[in-house]
Amino acid sequence: MAKVKDHLKSAEEFYALGIKEYEEARRKGDLTRAREGCEKIFHAYVEATATLIQKKGFPEPDSHGERWEILDKLGRRKLIEIGDSAFLYLHQYGYYGGKIRPEVEKTMKDVKEAIDYARKEASHET
Repeated sequence: MAKVKDHLKSAEEFYALGIKEYEEARRKGDLTRAREGCEKIFHAYVEATATLIQKKGFPEPDSHGERWEILDKLGRRKLIEIGDSAFLYLHQYGYYGGKIRPEVEKTMKDVKEAIDYARKEASHET
């Protein structure tokens, strides 16, 4: 099981790589790389929420549904909403569907917000 700080580090790395890949791909018109960038940013969200979930003493979720349930128990509605958007626009439409919808870039900014929140929470003592 990864440690809290490892999840946060992974979230930040996936986000940075995903943004770079997505932006370069969009400039070059490379849909495959844009899709990969979307998926990396979606995974950054997963890692960011794993940071918070583990910090709060819950086990790592085995599914996206379990992740949603734990975040709900923690009262983190905003993170659930970001996750719903990330799942839909980055994971489903962007990565699997190859559809780069207008909502993708807003969702990417929201994922950055989730990472920043996880970093802030991880720095607090339990």
